[in-house]
Amino acid sequence: MANVEKLKKKLQNALKLSGFNIRREFCSQIVETFLGAQVDLTLNGVFDNGIKKICSVLGNLCLSGQSIEKEHIERVLEVCLHSGYDHNETIFNVINAYDFPRFFYDQERKIYLPDTQKGVLLPDADVKSKMFRERYSKVLQRTKRAFAQTLLNPEHSQLTLQTVDYLLTLSEITLERTVILGALLQVGDGKYVLEDPTGIVELDLTHAKYHPGFYVECCLVLVNGYYEDKILHVSTMIMPTGEDYANSRSTFGILNYFGGPSTTPLKDSKRLKSHMQNQDGMFVFLSDVWLDHPQTFEKLEKLFDQMEQFLPPIAFVFMGNFMSESHGSEIINDLKKQFKRLGELISKYHILVNSSQFVFVPGLTDPCSPHIVPRPSLPNFITEEMKRVLPKAIFATNPCRIQYCTKEIVVFRADILAKLLQGTLRKPSKEETPKCITKTIIGQGHLCPLSLNALNVHWDYDYCMSLYPLPDLVVIGDKSEAYRDHYKNCVVTNPGQFCNGDFTMYYPNNDIGEAVAECSINVADSNE
Repeated sequence: MANVEKLKKKLQNALKLSGFNIRREFCSQIVETFLGAQVDLTLNGVFDNGIKKICSVLGNLCLSGQSIEKEHIERVLEVCLHSGYDHNETIFNVINAYDFPRFFYDQERKIYLPDTQKGVLLPDADVKSKMFRERYSKVLQRTKRAFAQTLLNPEHSQLTLQTVDYLLTLSEITLERTVILGALLQVGDGKYVLEDPTGIVELDLTHAKYHPGFYVECCLVLVNGYYEDKILHVSTMIMPTGEDYANSRSTFGILNYFGGPSTTPLKDSKRLKSHMQNQDGMFVFLSDVWLDHPQTFEKLEKLFDQMEQFLPPIAFVFMGNFMSESHGSEIINDLKKQFKRLGELISKYHILVNSSQFVFVPGLTDPCSPHIVPRPSLPNFITEEMKRVLPKAIFATNPCRIQYCTKEIVVFRADILAKLLQGTLRKPSKEETPKCITKTIIGQGHLCPLSLNALNVHWDYDYCMSLYPLPDLVVIGDKSEAYRDHYKNCVVTNPGQFCNGDFTMYYPNNDIGEAVAECSINVADSNE
């Protein structure tokens, strides 16, 4: 008993030295709970590690002042003893775009905090400039951290990151070990400028060399060269480096940045990780599932036959467009009939219905909103009859997020490769295309690194397009040929068009390089 009292006093003093004034009864609760969980706080090493964990959790709880209440202590114990276990943990969850959590960056504390302000579809004009500033801020944070790491390498110890105003104060300078981060903008026929929050500088791209990526208008780039006569003559242009999850995670503390009912990121859950390792499931992603295409239902029937004979997938994710033609008001009634037909087909496969989830993500020409993202889910008028025969069907927004155990998946249906190829300053070879699109999307940390003229985004919901921190898998439903690549421990893949028989399977348990398999199904082979 005397040892317990000493531990309580020792804990209170240690926390006070760390800046946290905790009442004695709370210290008693912490000590007794730790001892009850067989954590021997009498060992100095164990005690010190416990203090570090407690202080870390308290520091990330966004406390108002230093007032620590009972709910904070309960959260500390939950995180420290159960690795973030939350009673709202879910094995499978689909998160719609309008339910994504929103954050703002606290410059003083260098962390993200929850933003209580909800997005609106018709915001004020200044929200447009705020959108681009936030994109720049996220890439700048990552770039600064990357530069801090390169300083450890003697070969790059002189590398510095500057802003545009650094150039504007000089008459001429050669940027040998200096790079500038800014947005690439076209202001005339073949005339480009680099813009950041401090100013604009004209670019001469005559002798520029480009590293892999798509250099389109409004994307953020790193450039160097020499500055003369108020023009930056670019020698090298590169994409901002991506940042893996581990390095981005610290700026969010224990906040759930991905979305869902849990208060903590489920990527940290040992319980869910253990559950996933005991499963051998997979996801099936299909894009351009044209329900009015003559052979679509034959291909789906063959696919379902094969899946039911083997291990049923965790989920089928169907991406639009769900009709090959998008003209005329009659498409709504036709699409309603086709979805009812699809529901009746799926309901025949009882094993799949009982074991798998069915998720539907609309394309940009599906009813019934304009060509702008994020897009709401398909209208209830179209899906109501399908829901009667297939109650488990989930109709998601575009984009949406899928959480399976500790894996994070982002699904986005948009034809962006053609737009990137059309506007880029450097056109890659066909073999290099997967690498370039992966480096572009992950380097920009954004699903749609295009100008608003190429693909419009709701200004106040631009955060829904963010890839920060990076998920495990990004699925882009594009009408181009199937592709896949990975960078910074994130896989980027395009399933191809299911109307041509192409689809993708994702295995959450596999290593990153083997997690995605591109497949094809041919009706002509159905009897083999």
